This record gives sequence, C-alpha cells and structure tokens, in this order.
Amino acid sequence: MENTAIRFACNGCGVCCKGRLIPLTFNESREWLKRGHDVAVILEAFDESLWPSEPEKFSHSAKRAAQIDSGNTKINVIAIFAANALTQCPNLDDQDRCGIYEERPLVCSIYPAEISPFITLDPANKVCPPEVWEAGEIIVSDRVVDPAVRIKIAQSRDADRLDAHAKVAICESMDMTVAAWKENALAVYLPDRQKLMAALDHYDSGIKRAAHTSWSVRIEDHELREKVRSSGVQVDTSESSSYIFHKL
Repeated sequence: MENTAIRFACNGCGVCCKGRLIPLTFNESREWLKRGHDVAVILEAFDESLWPSEPEKFSHSAKRAAQIDSGNTKINVIAIFAANALTQCPNLDDQDRCGIYEERPLVCSIYPAEISPFITLDPANKVCPPEVWEAGEIIVSDRVVDPAVRIKIAQSRDADRLDAHAKVAICESMDMTVAAWKENALAVYLPDRQKLMAALDHYDSGIKRAAHTSWSVRIEDHELREKVRSSGVQVDTSESSSYIFHKL
C-alpha cells in the first residue's frame, strides 16, 4: 500500500458493526455497561524470552500489558475489554445507523484506519464494500494518516497503556486468570454484566490489584506449550467452560 492514497466514504451499511468484538477503553467499558450492554474480556499472555526477534513489537505490546505472576516467573498479560457485537452492535437502529454516533467508542471513530503501527491499512482486509474506497476524503496517503485520525489513534494507544493495570485488576477480582498465548490463541470471557459493573465500581472505590494472584496460560499446541512450561510459566491443562478458547 506504499505511495498510494486511500479514500474512504462510509455508505452506512453497518457491516463493520456486526459479527465482532469492539475494543473499549476502561471508561468506555463503564459507559457501555451502564447502557445495559455486554462487555467481553479477551486475555493474551506473552513473555520477552519467548518473543520473536522483533523488539519494537514487543515494546509496543509490553506498554499495553501488566506484569503478572505465573508459576515461578513473571509474564505479561494484555486484557482487552470489548463491546459484545458478535451478533451486531446493540446501538444500531433498524436502518443500520449508529444510535450513539456522537458518543461512539474511540475505535469506531478511528475506523477504517489501523491502530497498530505494524498494520498497514489495506481495503482488501476490510469488510466494507468496494465502492466506499472509490470516493470520499483521503484518509491515508504515502502511509501518512489524516491528522485528525492520527490524534485519535494516539489517544487509543495512550488509553491502552494507562488502562492496562486496571483491566488486569478487574480480571483478577473476577477470577478470570487463564490467558491464551499471544498470536497463538485468544481466551475470551463473557462475564455477567452486573458482576462486571460491580467489579468496576469496586475498583473505582480504591481497591486495586490483589497480591500474589497466580495466573496460568492455556496452550493447545504441544511444542509451544512445552516451551512455555519449561520457562517456568504455569500452564493450564483443564477444559474450562468459563471462557472461549479461540485458536488463531
């Protein structure tokens, strides 16, 4: 996509608001729950000693993570809170228009631009119909993102960094402490809305992370599982129904 100007003109089809989990900041998660909607939690674990030789990617991921205890070592965990739109976003009206457009999540206002600095915007990888890329304003040109969108991307990355410990603390308080190994699988939890709201309120009241919470990692790939286990990480071998294990 280098040296290519990408235009985008949303046609309001609503396809990007269906069949997905929409990442939320910590504060957005609270507001989403208050609207009566569900929030999913996605957990990914990783460790620098087992990271591929891509230091910039590790640094980026580490800023979004909290360090936790697992077995006899420490690893990093990213907790992603996401609006449950696996059927469709609950804020879509009967004409597929956003009912909270002025208060929509940050990632929605950034779309279709990419938040990750390691992913190049490619219309072929988006669910939008071809015609939306044929007109409209230029949003990316020679890999330079529109300034207004670039500011929002920076806000999203800042929120990922600032929210990291709070989200992990919420997970620990709700016994959501089994993660998948990053880029191998995802551990997806669908917590009860009222219980998650209570956990956020509990955190807001000043209760922070519990001491000595032990995490484990579920890995079904035998070679990777043994490599992670040998590094001292506690590996979970049970078939739990408390989360969805989604292989990548």
